[in-house]
Amino acid sequence: MGWAAYGLGPLTSPLPLTLLVGFLGSGKTTLLNQLLNSPLLDPLEGGRAVVIVNEFGDVGLDGALLDVSSEGLIELPGGCLCCTIQGDLLRTLRELLRKRSRHLLPLRFDRILIEASGLASPGPILRTLLVEENLAAALAPPRVVALVATGSLGEQLEQHPEVREQLAHADTVVLSHWDRAADDQRANAREIVGRCAPGAKVVSATKGVLADEQELAELLQPAPDLATLRERVETHAHDHSGLCDGQHTQGVIAVCLTSEAPLDREVLDIWLHFLARRRDPRLLRIKGLVRVTDGACLEVQGVGEWYGSERVPSQDLVQSQLVLIGVGLDEQELRRGWAKAGGELVPNPLQG
Repeated sequence: MGWAAYGLGPLTSPLPLTLLVGFLGSGKTTLLNQLLNSPLLDPLEGGRAVVIVNEFGDVGLDGALLDVSSEGLIELPGGCLCCTIQGDLLRTLRELLRKRSRHLLPLRFDRILIEASGLASPGPILRTLLVEENLAAALAPPRVVALVATGSLGEQLEQHPEVREQLAHADTVVLSHWDRAADDQRANAREIVGRCAPGAKVVSATKGVLADEQELAELLQPAPDLATLRERVETHAHDHSGLCDGQHTQGVIAVCLTSEAPLDREVLDIWLHFLARRRDPRLLRIKGLVRVTDGACLEVQGVGEWYGSERVPSQDLVQSQLVLIGVGLDEQELRRGWAKAGGELVPNPLQG
């Protein structure tokens, strides 16, 4: 058991693992791209990572937005790591370590990065990593990095139980969208983090990235204190006994829209701006890669009432994909809006 289960000798160092959590639109993919493009993970310097991405919907988009080769990316769509696909994560990690020990992978990696769904709680994930004997032996104590949207943290904490759980398990908290927040929002966010994540290191991200290389490097290191990590996990599990680990905001659904026909950018922007500003039903997240009629490829992003799009170099994009996540969404209405922008009405993959 332990090291031997994965062909690891007693002198082999455990693999570092960083778990990125944060509510929908908190900036996890942007920070992950910064890590992947950092000299800290330069293959020429011996730094290599395998990335596991979990998304709430059945169609994965974050993988297409990451600067990582297909050999280094594993996508686990279809639910949250903390509940419906927790077993998939366990099997994936076991298989990764087994293949690594037998030199069966094209990528020789020395660390693992996991980007969890915006609706996931770290608790059940961490218990899987700490309790499963072979994984606990082969992996270093996982670093838990929670991202929170600085300007809307107070509102999100009240409406979405996932946010409190993500903060409670973090050893590092990144205050994202720092540049968009007013001074009183920044002060309020720091107060909330101090209350919900006592002892966690707090850093801020401007335009989605960390300016301090030392702060960035720490995100790739093992958890600073295994005993404290275990205590956080056990305490929080006890506090929520009898409830679903990773309590979820009720009524959240994901609608995926696809089209091989190009869309009208002006109509698309007007429609998505309207959806973002409408309060009921509540749209929490917009993300996608869309081909428009002038031949350009757009990356579209929306969080709460904010929405934006920009051109990205993706000449090989064959099918536009847009994912809308929210509470009380009317899928048929969304499909009609997509069609007015030029999108095709095709069966929804989320419905099989």
